[in-house]
Amino acid sequence: MRVLACVAVAGLAVTAIPLAAAQNGGLSADYERCTGKAVSTADMLGCAAQEMRVQDAALNGAYQSLLRRLEAPRTGQLRVAQRVWLEYRQANCAFVSNPGGGSAARLAGASCMLEMTAARVRELRGFTTEAGGR
Repeated sequence: MRVLACVAVAGLAVTAIPLAAAQNGGLSADYERCTGKAVSTADMLGCAAQEMRVQDAALNGAYQSLLRRLEAPRTGQLRVAQRVWLEYRQANCAFVSNPGGGSAARLAGASCMLEMTAARVRELRGFTTEAGGR
């Protein structure tokens, strides 16, 4: 009976892996591993910087893909919206990373940038899917 229970628990753990990946908000598995090994603020900020490069590349790819599917005047609207969104992200995350808040605030600001960028990637990809269906 104990063996059966262990097998059942292991099976549940394995089936939960894709669910956990889907629930990480679009952040990479490498980021999850990196932060799991991080022992200092510098380590965590390094993980965030590395992931920001990944997210920026994904953002650029999603943006370019959507641009290719749109026709004027929608391309101009997207360009304006993206510029404004980038400014908003910067201002919002600067607020979150309160300069007087110490290392915890710096981590919060980095997390803000990652989460907002990953959310925008999902949003742009959704628009691309919609544009492709027309």
